[in-house]
Amino acid sequence: MSNVLNDFPLDFSRPELRTIRDVLARSIYQPRQVEDVVLGAGLNPGMIDFGGSAVMQWRSILVQARAEERLTDLLVVVRQMQPPLGTRIDELLSAQPPLEPSTGYPDELSDPKSGGWKGFGAERLVVEGVDTLLGIAFLDVGLERGRSVCRLRATFGKKSAHGTAALIGPDLLLTNHHVLHDWENNDRPATTVEAWFDYELDQAGQTRQMTVVPCDSATITGDREQDWAVIRTAGAPPPTSAILELHGAAVPRPDDYVFIIQHPDGGPKMVGLSHNLVRYVDNNVLQYWTDTKAGSSGAPVFNNQWQVVGLHHRWVQAPEGEGVTYRNQGRRIERVLEGLERHGIDVG
Repeated sequence: MSNVLNDFPLDFSRPELRTIRDVLARSIYQPRQVEDVVLGAGLNPGMIDFGGSAVMQWRSILVQARAEERLTDLLVVVRQMQPPLGTRIDELLSAQPPLEPSTGYPDELSDPKSGGWKGFGAERLVVEGVDTLLGIAFLDVGLERGRSVCRLRATFGKKSAHGTAALIGPDLLLTNHHVLHDWENNDRPATTVEAWFDYELDQAGQTRQMTVVPCDSATITGDREQDWAVIRTAGAPPPTSAILELHGAAVPRPDDYVFIIQHPDGGPKMVGLSHNLVRYVDNNVLQYWTDTKAGSSGAPVFNNQWQVVGLHHRWVQAPEGEGVTYRNQGRRIERVLEGLERHGIDVG
């Protein structure tokens, strides 16, 4: 298959092109930044639709750059402005682009027709009586917890996928079962896995010193039903990493706030901090509005004390008539801990 940027016209049915568009829209979205890229690439701004969302703007920019044969110039400017994006773009332009892993068909907890969506009628973003102010130390603790989170790249023969994981032991990473197993091919485990630590931007928007740690695919263990898996690293994680504690959090309740540190779209580490309300909790899952993207699978879900309450694993579609069209969903961390114990894996 040809490089996705060689198609004319560009084919947005190809997932790697949609991911490139989304990565650019998530990273370069301020009007001045977008304008600088367009002008720096020598594109005619009059031919670009700057209305609508950043995603729609970047679609227009990519289409116009292809029409003017300036995609190479465009990506040069992007790499100069946001150097970390070069790594992800190179992956997506390779012969084996790592894409979002399949989560399979919706189960009874995810399909609204079988009751997976626990409706709240006209849902609300503002909850009376809930104080959204947090002590300033909240930011320090979040940065510390974030040192446990890394990006995973898993390979299944000629197919690659990406996700998020957290260090839960000196050499043990926790993620989703569907990140380390190919659900479209009899749950075959990944043949090679690597963890990218410190794949993030600093205050100046530059890439920190990233460390790629190989993992031992023979150690993959997990539970498909609860969608968790662990893998041992084959080398030592960097000294900047931290081990994440999974015990001690209270059961979350609707209208609580939850935060997710993640690698959306397989890009640099980010955190979801807006409209983060929990909407539903049962014995197995919690559902919330906290923002995630493809690549966020396997990220830890934190409460407002930065304690782990869940393992993010998918989004859930609303039935017709709901005011909000989707929620995100994580497995309760208690179910994950029970599974680890059943498999004889001690995490303290």
